Amino acid sequence: MSFILISIVGITVISILLWLLASNYRTQRALRWWHSRQLARMRQEGEAIRNGVLQNTFVLRRHLESPLPTSFESQHKLNTHYLENIEKFHYSIKELSDYLYPAYVDESLPLAIRHVLDTWNKRFPGLNIECELPNEWREESSDRSQVILIGLEELLVWSVSNNSNNFSLFVSLRPQGNWNELMIKFIDLDVSKSTLTAATTDDLLHLCRALKFWLSGKCSRYRQHQAEIWYLRW
Repeated sequence: MSFILISIVGITVISILLWLLASNYRTQRALRWWHSRQLARMRQEGEAIRNGVLQNTFVLRRHLESPLPTSFESQHKLNTHYLENIEKFHYSIKELSDYLYPAYVDESLPLAIRHVLDTWNKRFPGLNIECELPNEWREESSDRSQVILIGLEELLVWSVSNNSNNFSLFVSLRPQGNWNELMIKFIDLDVSKSTLTAATTDDLLHLCRALKFWLSGKCSRYRQHQAEIWYLRW
């Protein structure tokens, strides 16, 4: 009897150890994926600065170094050109600022989420975005808020990359007992275009596991007909 009991305990311990090793391996893969995604975003922002801000600055400098126009009409065209370049410069700097440190991340998580959604709505006017965000929210650490915003943007990138831009998005933030819950629901996804490849499925699994790790919480996703629903709880 004691031998059987020892065998059962031994098998249980080995099973738990194997599960822990497998879980740790999956988490490590997810964190490496997260790191590679952040590096990719940094490269993208660097290219945007090099191809946008720096070129516009160079063109603006060359115009400032050129002789002044002699006619009012030429001066007006030059002023218009300056304003257009300054506007592009301002927009690029604003995007870089939002990437490095998202707006409202220190003030209010609901405001920061709303800002991200408004930015995406301007970038893709065809998206139907609705949200249910509280006016008041308890203070969150800026690190946690930034992780939540990165996760939201990763899901938006996935949805736009793998579907038409005619789907709807609903985002809600609310307390659920001892947890805080962010629900992200994509509606009317184009299933014919969103057939998940193995690589895409791996990306979504890595994203979910990385969010669970960084938030010390829970992440779950469900697919219902033409809807994809994500829940983040922390």
